Amino acid sequence: MKSTAKELERHGAQVHLPTANSGGSAAGEFDWGLLAGYEEQKQQIEEMVLLTLSYPELYDELAKATKKDPAAAASNRPRALLLEGPPGTGKTTCARVLAQQAAVPLVVVNFAQILSCWYGESEERLHNLFKACDKFTMGAIIFIDELDGLVGSREGRMHEATRRLLGVLLQHLDGFDHKKKTVFIGATNRKADLDPALRSRFAASVTFGLPSEEARVEILRQYACQLSDADLQTLARATPGMSGRDLKAVCDHTERRWISNVIRGRADRSQLPSLMAYLSSVEHRSREAAPLRLMSSDDD
Repeated sequence: MKSTAKELERHGAQVHLPTANSGGSAAGEFDWGLLAGYEEQKQQIEEMVLLTLSYPELYDELAKATKKDPAAAASNRPRALLLEGPPGTGKTTCARVLAQQAAVPLVVVNFAQILSCWYGESEERLHNLFKACDKFTMGAIIFIDELDGLVGSREGRMHEATRRLLGVLLQHLDGFDHKKKTVFIGATNRKADLDPALRSRFAASVTFGLPSEEARVEILRQYACQLSDADLQTLARATPGMSGRDLKAVCDHTERRWISNVIRGRADRSQLPSLMAYLSSVEHRSREAAPLRLMSSDDD
């Protein structure tokens, strides 16, 4: 398994191997507790993917009893899942949780490492990456973020190299070994830009929107657990439109400023950051994001 991981890393992928406690929810492992909120999405993913990876024999048994064609016996087990939503809403965390719970490696593909200016090299890299994943005896979860940047729609003007990349991806998605726990997960914030042929390969599409106020309270509780429930509610109300990643950044910024103040003698080391310290970081984050929102509006 480690030799295959090293081969994939040479192809530009990041590989997270399952730990000894994979398949359970031991302390310190990746489980759904890391993704606050999104209860409906978690349940949908568990039913569509995690249960099929954990209990494949039950799905095979049912399919053999309900389908005339033995070759279609594995068709009730999804091989591709699409996660849709803005950046920072937990799509990558979802992929890590799935891999951990299913006890299979997670292969994270950076499409920038795939693309090449040389004719045919991008497709070869993608093909080699999938072939290397086949060497995992139990299969793997293959995750590509910003999928629309790699294989956008064939409608309109699609570059020939992108068309060839799409062909390689579709070929491998159709050729997954049903005996292995191999699932492809694509993530995008522009589902409409994906090629229709690729969209049709996904067994389900799960949307991760920006967290609600209630979900923001739970996310903030993970990173600022010393705050009271009332303070967390106040902080959540002050952060509309922020993703989980934004909320973590706010809390990290607060802690860095707090430590700086402790070192400079402006804060008591025996105390912890207060609500006002976090609200100050929210204002700082909002000021940083304002020019980006303006640029995005101008682009539209």
